[in-house]
Amino acid sequence: MALRLLEKVPILNQSRALKKYASYLHGAEFKVDPLLWILLSLLISSIAGIAIGYFVQTLILPGQGIQLGLLIFFVIVDLMVGYPYLLAARRIEQIEEALPDALRQMADTLRAGGTYEYALREIATAEYGPLKKEMNEVLRKLEEGENFSNALLSISRNVDSRLVQRTMTIIVDSVNAGAGLANVLEQISEDVRAAHRINKERKSRTVMQVIFMVVAGGIVAPMIFGFVSTISGLLISAAAAVVSASEKAEALRAVGVISLAIQAYIFIETFATSVMISVMREGKLGKSIIYFPGLLFIAYLSYLTAQIVSAAIVGGV
Repeated sequence: MALRLLEKVPILNQSRALKKYASYLHGAEFKVDPLLWILLSLLISSIAGIAIGYFVQTLILPGQGIQLGLLIFFVIVDLMVGYPYLLAARRIEQIEEALPDALRQMADTLRAGGTYEYALREIATAEYGPLKKEMNEVLRKLEEGENFSNALLSISRNVDSRLVQRTMTIIVDSVNAGAGLANVLEQISEDVRAAHRINKERKSRTVMQVIFMVVAGGIVAPMIFGFVSTISGLLISAAAAVVSASEKAEALRAVGVISLAIQAYIFIETFATSVMISVMREGKLGKSIIYFPGLLFIAYLSYLTAQIVSAAIVGGV
């Protein structure tokens, strides 16, 4: 079902990105066609962006409606399109966390004289979260006549995790080589547990740095630029009151250029911050797309809030 619409569109059917996205939806048990979900996300985001942009443009901050509308569109699209990916990522994390205990249980079952299939059934009946479902799928393939190696490797195809893929490959190679699988499973379980613990420790040790970067890049710096934008606009407008009409028009254009340059800087700074957070916490540059929209939304709201507050202060003075 997941690829039904993609199969009807030849150009999109060849897209690796859409097929990868469809695998995320399937892994997260998100029973919606990927192309339909993307189109629905674009539609909802467009409606929300236009509505909020028009409201801001007409009632709150004239001149900021277009930028805010585009920002709302971008953020909602990212949240809706990225939601299945977040579900799939949480599922992968749960599988990686349960994998060491499952491998240990398999090793104990094999030492007690159990067969490979019996060891898999022991895991399938235990409470290992999403891993339990994957083991049931392996058992189903075995019952349909699939050999043990191919059935076990199906977990690698269903779970987009390098740790899980390497683990299954080592197990299959050990079985094909005739090695004592119980000892291999025990050693692998310790290695998997250590690798998962290292990832957890890296995330926990970088919490303070991430908080600092979010506060500095998403709140403090945009607020400072909001005050700077208001003050610079006020000074230029005051100077334009005593000059000719052409010079006044040039001064007003300068105000627009300064405001646009500040917003562009906030965009670049927010993107750089999201990249640093992604590399620090996840070790992957591509995951910055998860942090970027939310951080950009916070930064722009801080910028607009500072503009409103500073304009009220200056107007009161």
